[in-house]
Amino acid sequence: MRGADLINPALPDELLDDVIRRVGAGPGGGKRDLDACALVCRRWRRLERASRRSARLAASGERADEVLRLVAERFPALADVSVDERLTAAGVVGAVPRSRRPRQARPVHRTSPFRRRRRLPVASSAVHIAPFPLDQPAIDDGSERSCLTDVGLAHLARGCRGLEKLSLIWCSAISSTGLVRIAENCKNLTSLELQACYIGDPGLIAIGEGCKLLKNLNMRFVEGTTDEGLIGLVKSCGQSLVSLSVATCVWLTDASLSAVGSHCPNLEILSVESDRIRDDGVISIAKGCRQLKKLKLQCIGAGDEALDAIGLFCSLLESLSLNNFERFTDRSLSSIAKGCKNLTDLVLNDCQLLTDSSLEFVARNCKKLAQLKINGCQNMETAALEHIGRWCPGLLELSLIFCPRIQDSAFLEIGRGCSLLRTLYLVDCSRISDGALCHIAQGCKNLTELSIRRGYEIGDKALISVAENCKSLRELTLQFCERVSDAGLFAIAENCSLHKLNLCGCTLITDSGLTAIARGCPDLVFLDISVLRVVGDIALAEIGEGCPKLKEIALSHCPEVTDVGLGHLVRGCLQVESCQMVYCRQITSAGVATIISGCSRLKKLLVEEWKVSERTRRRAGPVLSFLCTGL
Repeated sequence: MRGADLINPALPDELLDDVIRRVGAGPGGGKRDLDACALVCRRWRRLERASRRSARLAASGERADEVLRLVAERFPALADVSVDERLTAAGVVGAVPRSRRPRQARPVHRTSPFRRRRRLPVASSAVHIAPFPLDQPAIDDGSERSCLTDVGLAHLARGCRGLEKLSLIWCSAISSTGLVRIAENCKNLTSLELQACYIGDPGLIAIGEGCKLLKNLNMRFVEGTTDEGLIGLVKSCGQSLVSLSVATCVWLTDASLSAVGSHCPNLEILSVESDRIRDDGVISIAKGCRQLKKLKLQCIGAGDEALDAIGLFCSLLESLSLNNFERFTDRSLSSIAKGCKNLTDLVLNDCQLLTDSSLEFVARNCKKLAQLKINGCQNMETAALEHIGRWCPGLLELSLIFCPRIQDSAFLEIGRGCSLLRTLYLVDCSRISDGALCHIAQGCKNLTELSIRRGYEIGDKALISVAENCKSLRELTLQFCERVSDAGLFAIAENCSLHKLNLCGCTLITDSGLTAIARGCPDLVFLDISVLRVVGDIALAEIGEGCPKLKEIALSHCPEVTDVGLGHLVRGCLQVESCQMVYCRQITSAGVATIISGCSRLKKLLVEEWKVSERTRRRAGPVLSFLCTGL
């Protein structure tokens, strides 16, 4: 019977609540489905609010504390909350930027309480809430913008006592007082992230004393505290800590790391970035935290003695990232290789004193190595990679950035020995040419992602070999590979169904090459054709017809593209969410309006400000990003 309610009378609250929770556990948090559930009736909305688990809140704006109070009252089951002062109304779903709101707002009809309640976004497993009054539209009256304070954090602590994860990002007005309230009320807190917050020692000490279940602590740009705060925290809850990250905190010294080593025996993940750390702090970590599995260090003051200790005591280590080390040599990396035989991921960034001998030790001892990234280690030559190819058959990802001494012959061994390789990144490797890529293509037929930036010696021969041998290739980046032409793209289009393609700066590419891609790669979702001087409207028309799944496109610095081409593009690519088109001299305000009107899912459009008409600005203000030309 039309209008009859056949569900509510039959389902008790407990069963309906279980249904809503299962909907929220779907892909992407089941956001759209939860939206629909909350709009069925008041009962469903009440149950959905009571079961909501996560929220992402903007912390800047008028009455931010009041908004957090209302959120805590309406959604008491929140367990995962992220508060970010960098977010504005423009960064929140469904909101309008303050700077572009009309001066005069439409009146709110007080006769309908339901209409007032709907001003708060509802029904999302990951809520996005703008910090404006819930019953009034925000008016840009020129007043100074406020932000979240300890008062709002206290409201959250009292209203959501089951809080498990809390992230405070750039909340500049939060102090120790707010963290003390969290510690007093949220005993189940397991994860805390503090980024660019001015937190004092009492706040960290209180978290340690009140949150005995804390497992994950992430601090970045945290000012106002000293070693005393972190030491007090780990003394109280160090037994439960599993993950700790402390980055760019000027107060961090060896004293803190010594306390971590003494009180955190179960620590498995550690990331430390500090110029004040010396050998003693790292040695204390190695001796006390023998369960470490993932370690990231950026400690200019540490050297061989510190890394020797890691190799001696951290035998369970699986992932190691060493960044900007100026003092350690082959000696300590060989110690790590001999002691950490379970190593699967290794990152070496700007480690100037390392030579080929280092990677020989790693290759011979760490045969489980699956991911290797070498960035700016200028003393490493061809022999380093040859050792990896001979001894590490399980290698899945290889990244070489600014390695000017490595030559093509190194990839002969990689192709022979690393048949499972799936991802290859080559950036600023000036001596690598077509021969290297041919070796890889012939031996690594499972390659799915190939990224080459500024490969001035890479041309069509390499691309044709990759196309003929690597049929599973899905992501291809060829930035400023000036020898690649349409012939290479013809081979790729014929043999590989790409999902992502970046051709930025490949100046020999024409409409013919992009036409082949459009016809051969219908599943393309990302395309960058920036700085292609001769590509024009024909290519855009073919892309519009052949790539209906396209979501992101960049066509900046394309002087031959016009408004006509954009019209053809948007008629077929209805899924576009992001578009960049600066310095396209033949695109006018009409073309910008075409993109706005034709792409209903558009979230970001980067364009020169003078090309945007007032009508387009009013219609699509939140999605517009303007190139800064005043610098």
